[in-house]
Amino acid sequence: MELYKDKVDNALIGQFYNIDNIINEDCDLYDIKTGDLIFSFKKKKIPEELYNIDKKLIAHSKSLSYNRGSAGGTVTVKGLRRGMEGWKKKPEYPCDKEGNPLPEDHNKHSSLFKYEDGRISKRQRSNSVSSQSIGGFDKSPMHPCRLTHFTKNNLKAYETIFPLCKYISDEYFSYCPEKWLHQYEKYKNCPQEFVIPDTNFSTLTINMDFRTACHRDKGDCKEGLTCFTVKKCGQYSGGELIFPEYRIAINIEQGDLLLFNPHQAHCNNPIVGEGRMSFVLYLRDKMDKCS
Repeated sequence: MELYKDKVDNALIGQFYNIDNIINEDCDLYDIKTGDLIFSFKKKKIPEELYNIDKKLIAHSKSLSYNRGSAGGTVTVKGLRRGMEGWKKKPEYPCDKEGNPLPEDHNKHSSLFKYEDGRISKRQRSNSVSSQSIGGFDKSPMHPCRLTHFTKNNLKAYETIFPLCKYISDEYFSYCPEKWLHQYEKYKNCPQEFVIPDTNFSTLTINMDFRTACHRDKGDCKEGLTCFTVKKCGQYSGGELIFPEYRIAINIEQGDLLLFNPHQAHCNNPIVGEGRMSFVLYLRDKMDKCS
């Protein structure tokens, strides 16, 4: 099925959406004005055995991250306190640099916060979510080009996901060869120790039961696409990936493959239950600048 749709309105970054217009079959969505591909969805394309990955990766997807920005939604006390249940002094409220509480209608996606003992945090945080990146990362103000800490210390576990990555990369080429080749031009100039072999990816983000708020991905290859699939690790429903500006959602299940433009606004429907592990495969845009 091919769909051509116009944008309904501008997405509100950091906000949550509920969309009941859900796609459950092969579908390519194009912007009716620009002709740009928004997503290409393929049902039951990935063999089940490729999801047999090391348990360390599943456990790592459950660990908390504090830097997901707008994907974590507007900062709240509940979001800041997640994972801090055993702390003696927890965050009391998000605040400005003077320690004043942020107004109830604020729209910040990361913030300083005041502890219960009166201290002000030294760094801003986003809401805590179960989301981690593995594989390679390009240079940042604080770090050189590198493998993530978990990846470097768990190489054998990391390698168990390579067959899934290669299969998805091959499928990506078969459906969107021009996009794949644009991305590969950058990939082949990246340090080989920081990319996933026999693919055109450098990095995966692995999430567990993470209902993202509306966001646009940063740092992904601008000339390419991001690939997405899901592993079922429990009993759950919902979590469909939403493109709110087009008022459409996609029900992605284990074995399904989604190719999409990560710079389009996207988010998730609510998740009921537990065990939705998602894989986001992409190439870091500046990885080819590593020396």
